[in-house]
Amino acid sequence: MYAIHTARTVLLLMLLWVPAAQANTDCEEGYFALQQTLKQAGIEDAQAQTLPEHPHLGINRWLAYLQQQAETPAQQQQWIRLATEKAWQDQSLMIQRLPPEGNVTPAAAMALLQRCLPILAARTDFTQLPEASVPDSYATWLRAVGIYPLTAWLATGSINNYHQEMSARFSQPAPKPQRQYVPPTAVGFPVAPSSLSENPLQIPLPNAMQRQALLLNYAPVLMVADEQPWNQPGRIELNENGDPAVYTREHVSYTWISWTRYREQNLLQLNYQFWFSERPKSSWLDGYGGELDGLIWRVTLKPDGRVLYYDSIHPCGCYHKVYPVEPTLKQAAIEGDKPVFYPHPVADAYEQRISLMLAPDTHYVVRIGSAEEQLPTDSYGFVDADSLRALPRRDGQVGSLFNGNGLVPESKRGERWYLWPMGVPSAGAMRQPGEHAIAFKGRRHFDEPTLTDILFE
Repeated sequence: MYAIHTARTVLLLMLLWVPAAQANTDCEEGYFALQQTLKQAGIEDAQAQTLPEHPHLGINRWLAYLQQQAETPAQQQQWIRLATEKAWQDQSLMIQRLPPEGNVTPAAAMALLQRCLPILAARTDFTQLPEASVPDSYATWLRAVGIYPLTAWLATGSINNYHQEMSARFSQPAPKPQRQYVPPTAVGFPVAPSSLSENPLQIPLPNAMQRQALLLNYAPVLMVADEQPWNQPGRIELNENGDPAVYTREHVSYTWISWTRYREQNLLQLNYQFWFSERPKSSWLDGYGGELDGLIWRVTLKPDGRVLYYDSIHPCGCYHKVYPVEPTLKQAAIEGDKPVFYPHPVADAYEQRISLMLAPDTHYVVRIGSAEEQLPTDSYGFVDADSLRALPRRDGQVGSLFNGNGLVPESKRGERWYLWPMGVPSAGAMRQPGEHAIAFKGRRHFDEPTLTDILFE
């Protein structure tokens, strides 16, 4: 888990020491050749987006937002370092998928990254960079063909029914838990995000050990209502053909960190993703069932380390639910279809371990509570979510769970046949972080930098 973060630290040190005067090098040609090699090998990654004409600068929605906030020279230099670190992260994962017997081996590509990324970053002029822009996860042409204004109006009744059904599940008697999955034990309290924000852009930036401590402290207990194999969280593996499966001999949560902007502060978010082998179909007409399913649980922290709110989605981007913790939070008037807000008080995971009660088969979160001492218990560990972008296959190759569009093709759902006019490609299919559209009416993303400002007044 620490390999990627150690590499990032090495890269940061290199960035600080490479002089900007090293202008006459072959790094542009070599780096361009590497991009062509990856393209010719058919190696794509939806998370590996770069600034136009600057492939050494990786971007995502958060970095695109930060670029607009970087006004001082120190802020601009930090942005370049963060964007270069993003490129390092993306490229180092993609080159693992290069054939070991090819003209460019993974080892040679890594050597190129180590040598050239710091040089390219050191001579980047922030003031000459184009504005970063990340395409949204909606297909406008689908909405055009599907006469979106009409279909969105026709879908209003179904969306309202969905909200009523999901809200009712929060008040109905919860299923009796049969087993719980607990994270490793945390020792002490992690460092407060405010102490990690002493940098020009004032972003909480934990190192590997601090990140691990944060993840341990706020990780939820997972409760399931039966012991069917498809209701047990597991590890994703690829067979010799690159097809994924979830193996429950090992229970894991795939984790990453993110950030959000709220009331002029940059807040740290902890993401925990659990994978299940399937959502079994209730009947042959069930358009929601199929291979692979999951849950993404996100914890948004205040600067002092206490929880502002939780929210969750399934890996399809569906079923966005919000669980306020801070009592002063008030739901905003949200355009389009709205997330479902949890109606009960929720404990702060800063002070106590919380549990998520999941409905059987659908894996809906139906109740937030606490762990139960008398319940059969298994433990789960942490795996960096980036590992899903470079997974070993049984034939010795390295593949990705996701295709170039950020989808898991094996997880396609029947609902795609009637929801396509809403503009979400392959609605219901599992998706890569950064590709989670969370509204059918309107346009909204799970990783939208200002989502917290949208959710609350």
